[in-house]
Amino acid sequence: MRGTIIKNEGARKTTYSAMLWVTDPATGKRKQVKKTFDQRKQAEDWLNDSIGQNKKGIFSNPGKLTVREFMERWFNTHRTGLASKTARRYEGILNMHIIPKLGGCLLANLTPLLIQEFINSELTAGRKDNKKTVGKSLSHATVRYHYIVLHEALEQAIDWGLLSYNPADRVKAPRIEKKEAKIINKDEIDKLLHGLEESYLYLPTFLAIYTGMRMGEILGLTWRDINFTNGTINVRQASSQVKADTPEFKEPKTGHSRRVIDITPLVVETLKKYKKQQAKWKLAAGDLWQDYNLVCCLEDGRPINPPTLSSRFTKLACRMGIFITFHKLRHTHASLLLQNKVPLKIVSERLGHASVGITGDIYSHVTPGLGREAAQGLEDYLKKNG
Repeated sequence: MRGTIIKNEGARKTTYSAMLWVTDPATGKRKQVKKTFDQRKQAEDWLNDSIGQNKKGIFSNPGKLTVREFMERWFNTHRTGLASKTARRYEGILNMHIIPKLGGCLLANLTPLLIQEFINSELTAGRKDNKKTVGKSLSHATVRYHYIVLHEALEQAIDWGLLSYNPADRVKAPRIEKKEAKIINKDEIDKLLHGLEESYLYLPTFLAIYTGMRMGEILGLTWRDINFTNGTINVRQASSQVKADTPEFKEPKTGHSRRVIDITPLVVETLKKYKKQQAKWKLAAGDLWQDYNLVCCLEDGRPINPPTLSSRFTKLACRMGIFITFHKLRHTHASLLLQNKVPLKIVSERLGHASVGITGDIYSHVTPGLGREAAQGLEDYLKKNG
């Protein structure tokens, strides 16, 4: 394998084309792959990376490489940079969806039409995970995620000199249907908390309603993250546990997710109460106590498994006649703040969103009158000072 870089001097700007020749050992034929960059350094990096991958023996016969072989090798080189939960999700998508339907095709023969047919089949009959629903349709959001994984892998194929363009670019990806965030009212909140009072679900539910934190953030919360004097919670890690008895913690999902949340005296008192209760559990458990210093834990100190909490919460809430998921408690928190005229920026910061725009888009149905209020406020000001 060898390559070269050519400088293209155009009328408006100069670009650099990196050209790579890949030899197929089986046939002796050479295939040229070309990619253009704005800077020479970018072209050099791409060329060196592609040559390096070939020297490692990752792709010794690209002409006969199937989608299955490529996706498996791509995932093996890519998984180290993924969170464990994300890696498992990627692996499931590859093994249950992409590889069974596209794996036998040669990578070089993968066309936009084949990818579009794959997307359409997923939308109509792509469900695989439940015996009762196999062959049923998948949601647009789920299939879009499948598309994103495939697109990401094919982008890497270009960087490795295996494709000259990404066929997924020419495919119509599913649009996510915008749904109104479901929330519960005050009476339902009271009923829910009362019904969970003797359960390990109580404190996580209480914190979700009163702070808007994500489930993983709540289950990753430690006592050193609580400042009782200042009345704040420092969000600095999240539980990413998937399997019971296999604790996993990670950094918050984005830089904005790492934040400090103000809490009310009621939340402070509730946390103090549970800290005392936890001290009793620890004393009773003795040597069996597993000390992770978690705010929300089981009676022997073990972390609460997020999938277990999620399914258990939904079932118990349903028995009370409250049809809501744990994640919707976060929506409830945000919606109630907005309904009580809390500025959108403050709500966005509490939720840990990357921008106010994201918050506004999700909760636009809650604040339809804010624009009218702003316009009326301007009019009143101008009349008063006219």
